[in-house]
Amino acid sequence: MLTENNNHSDKNYPIGEFATINHISARMLRHYDKIALFKPKIVLANGYRYYASDQIPTVALIKKYQACGFTLAEIKTLLDAGDAKIKAMAKEKQRQLAQQDIAQDKADELVLKLLGIDADHFPNNYVIAATQQPERRLLCSEPVADESEIDTAFDQLYRRLDNADIKPMGLPMLLSGAEAALYQAAVPVQPDELVTKLTPQVLPSGSYLSTMHYGDYDSIGAAYDRLLREAEQRQQVPVWPFIERYFLDQTYTTTPNDYITEISIKVTP
Repeated sequence: MLTENNNHSDKNYPIGEFATINHISARMLRHYDKIALFKPKIVLANGYRYYASDQIPTVALIKKYQACGFTLAEIKTLLDAGDAKIKAMAKEKQRQLAQQDIAQDKADELVLKLLGIDADHFPNNYVIAATQQPERRLLCSEPVADESEIDTAFDQLYRRLDNADIKPMGLPMLLSGAEAALYQAAVPVQPDELVTKLTPQVLPSGSYLSTMHYGDYDSIGAAYDRLLREAEQRQQVPVWPFIERYFLDQTYTTTPNDYITEISIKVTP
């Protein structure tokens, strides 16, 4: 069953869950709060921080600015700036990058991104599919606590497969752990091959909500937010781990706007 995107009310997230779905560390969110760059929506008397759905675009924007080489102080200015100021700061950063002998195409890409005229990707309408999915056996990496370690985890996982002479039986996946910003690289494999070679992890069958995310991962938290709000409306309980499945990623394209990622969460009735 497919459900079109609609305007559900905002959902509030504890800091760990907000960090996980946005591929950012809780430590970094606390730092942003400390320097008044990005503050939680709610802080309880006991110090617990909660963030809301409508803050996800700001996180994505901060990540984009960081990838472009801006300092946190510069990003603080950019978040409050109008189009003319953003354009001026982008051109100044382009000049700085050129002076630092960084590739000119990187600097050009920066300006295009900040001006909002980079290459288009499919629109993210986040249509929801409700499906029954079968049990899957996966070979998984050790959990990593930092999103910057994910690529290394995949490299190590594929080396394990090569050393055991095992071929993946499907698309690479990322499993996100509950409220701890922990991630595991994973690939589906034939169960019989693992009996004598490696120990699999079982991803249980059951009811899942899924949607597609097009483009880079800076704003991928919006896809998770859409799924979690849908589960809440259906009065279903999400079950960790959450799953990203990569149809098209950096293995096949150098253009992040071309990335295609399926996001799924298991739900209980």
